[in-house]
Amino acid sequence: MADSQVTLQWTGEGLQFEAAHAAHTFRTDGDGASAHSPVQLLLLSLAGCTAADVIDILGKMRVPISDLQVVVEGDRNAEPPRFFKAVRLRYVARGVVREDRAKVERAIQLSHDKYCSVLHSLRKDIEFSSALTSD
Repeated sequence: MADSQVTLQWTGEGLQFEAAHAAHTFRTDGDGASAHSPVQLLLLSLAGCTAADVIDILGKMRVPISDLQVVVEGDRNAEPPRFFKAVRLRYVARGVVREDRAKVERAIQLSHDKYCSVLHSLRKDIEFSSALTSD
Protein backbone atom coordinates (compact mmCIF):
# COMPACT_ATOMS: atom_id res chain seq x y z
CA MET A 1 0.00 0.00 0.00
CA ALA A 2 1.26 3.46 -0.88
CA ASP A 3 2.26 5.80 1.93
CA SER A 4 1.68 8.90 -0.19
CA GLN A 5 -1.02 9.69 -2.75
CA VAL A 6 -2.29 12.71 -4.66
CA THR A 7 -5.02 13.10 -7.26
CA LEU A 8 -4.76 15.55 -10.14
CA GLN A 9 -7.92 16.47 -12.07
CA TRP A 10 -8.01 18.10 -15.51
CA THR A 11 -10.03 21.35 -15.39
CA GLY A 12 -11.22 20.91 -18.99
CA GLU A 13 -9.23 23.97 -20.07
CA GLY A 14 -5.96 23.71 -22.00
CA LEU A 15 -3.29 21.96 -19.97
CA GLN A 16 -4.63 23.14 -16.60
CA PHE A 17 -5.07 20.72 -13.70
CA GLU A 18 -6.12 20.97 -10.05
CA ALA A 19 -5.52 18.99 -6.90
CA ALA A 20 -7.76 19.54 -3.88
CA HIS A 21 -6.19 19.59 -0.42
CA ALA A 22 -7.98 20.53 2.80
CA ALA A 23 -9.02 24.20 2.51
CA HIS A 24 -7.33 25.11 -0.76
CA THR A 25 -6.82 24.00 -4.34
CA PHE A 26 -3.47 23.52 -5.99
CA ARG A 27 -3.16 24.34 -9.69
CA THR A 28 -0.64 23.46 -12.38
CA ASP A 29 -0.52 24.40 -16.06
CA GLY A 30 1.40 22.33 -18.60
CA ASP A 31 2.05 25.53 -20.56
CA GLY A 32 3.12 27.50 -17.48
CA ALA A 33 0.78 30.35 -18.45
CA SER A 34 -1.75 30.38 -15.59
CA ALA A 35 0.21 28.45 -12.94
CA HIS A 36 3.60 26.81 -12.40
CA SER A 37 4.43 24.14 -14.99
CA PRO A 38 5.04 20.56 -13.86
CA VAL A 39 8.77 21.04 -14.43
CA GLN A 40 8.77 24.17 -12.26
CA LEU A 41 6.80 22.24 -9.64
CA LEU A 42 9.54 19.63 -9.51
CA LEU A 43 12.04 22.37 -8.65
CA LEU A 44 9.59 23.89 -6.15
CA SER A 45 9.15 20.49 -4.52
CA LEU A 46 12.90 20.19 -4.17
CA ALA A 47 13.15 23.72 -2.74
CA GLY A 48 10.27 23.13 -0.32
CA CYS A 49 11.66 19.83 0.90
CA THR A 50 15.18 21.03 1.55
CA ALA A 51 14.00 24.36 3.03
CA ALA A 52 11.79 22.52 5.52
CA ASP A 53 14.72 20.27 6.44
CA VAL A 54 17.06 23.22 6.99
CA ILE A 55 14.56 25.13 9.17
CA ASP A 56 13.81 21.97 11.18
CA ILE A 57 17.50 21.12 11.68
CA LEU A 58 18.37 24.70 12.64
CA GLY A 59 15.55 24.66 15.19
CA LYS A 60 16.99 21.51 16.75
CA MET A 61 20.44 23.15 16.74
CA ARG A 62 18.86 26.21 18.42
CA VAL A 63 20.16 28.46 15.64
CA PRO A 64 17.95 31.54 15.23
CA ILE A 65 17.10 32.54 11.66
CA SER A 66 14.75 35.29 10.49
CA ASP A 67 14.33 34.31 6.83
CA LEU A 68 15.26 31.55 4.41
CA GLN A 69 14.94 31.66 0.65
CA VAL A 70 15.90 28.83 -1.69
CA VAL A 71 16.49 29.66 -5.35
CA VAL A 72 16.63 26.62 -7.62
CA GLU A 73 17.85 26.70 -11.21
CA GLY A 74 17.79 23.77 -13.57
CA ASP A 75 19.40 23.09 -16.93
CA ARG A 76 17.32 20.79 -19.12
CA ASN A 77 18.20 18.59 -22.05
CA ALA A 78 17.54 20.43 -25.32
CA GLU A 79 15.67 17.51 -26.94
CA PRO A 80 12.92 15.26 -25.55
CA PRO A 81 12.97 13.85 -23.03
CA ARG A 82 13.79 17.26 -21.50
CA PHE A 83 15.20 15.91 -18.23
CA PHE A 84 17.32 17.98 -15.89
CA LYS A 85 21.03 17.68 -16.60
CA ALA A 86 22.04 19.98 -13.76
CA VAL A 87 20.29 21.56 -10.76
CA ARG A 88 21.74 24.36 -8.62
CA LEU A 89 20.36 25.41 -5.24
CA ARG A 90 21.22 28.74 -3.65
CA TYR A 91 20.21 29.34 -0.05
CA VAL A 92 19.76 32.89 1.25
CA ALA A 93 19.68 32.82 5.05
CA ARG A 94 18.99 36.05 6.93
CA GLY A 95 19.27 36.83 10.61
CA VAL A 96 22.00 34.26 11.26
CA VAL A 97 24.98 35.43 13.30
CA ARG A 98 28.41 34.82 11.79
CA GLU A 99 29.28 32.22 14.44
CA ASP A 100 26.30 30.07 13.34
CA ARG A 101 27.05 30.14 9.59
CA ALA A 102 28.84 26.76 9.75
CA LYS A 103 25.73 25.27 11.40
CA VAL A 104 23.57 26.54 8.53
CA GLU A 105 25.98 24.95 6.06
CA ARG A 106 25.82 21.72 8.06
CA ALA A 107 22.01 21.79 8.02
CA ILE A 108 22.04 22.20 4.23
CA GLN A 109 24.50 19.31 3.88
CA LEU A 110 22.39 17.07 6.14
CA SER A 111 19.33 17.88 4.04
CA HIS A 112 21.17 16.92 0.85
CA ASP A 113 22.93 13.85 2.21
CA LYS A 114 20.28 12.34 4.46
CA TYR A 115 16.87 13.95 4.82
CA CYS A 116 15.46 15.53 1.65
CA SER A 117 13.06 12.92 0.27
CA VAL A 118 12.51 14.85 -2.96
CA LEU A 119 16.23 15.10 -3.68
CA HIS A 120 16.68 11.40 -3.01
CA SER A 121 13.68 10.59 -5.21
CA LEU A 122 15.40 12.12 -8.23
CA ARG A 123 17.16 8.83 -8.84
CA LYS A 124 17.38 6.80 -11.99
CA ASP A 125 16.68 3.55 -10.13
CA ILE A 126 13.08 4.41 -9.19
CA GLU A 127 10.66 1.78 -10.43
CA PHE A 128 7.77 3.39 -12.35
CA SER A 129 4.59 1.67 -13.46
CA SER A 130 1.28 2.86 -14.88
CA ALA A 131 -2.20 1.48 -15.48
CA LEU A 132 -5.30 2.70 -17.29
CA THR A 133 -8.69 2.23 -15.63
CA SER A 134 -12.17 3.36 -16.61
CA ASP A 135 -15.12 4.24 -14.42
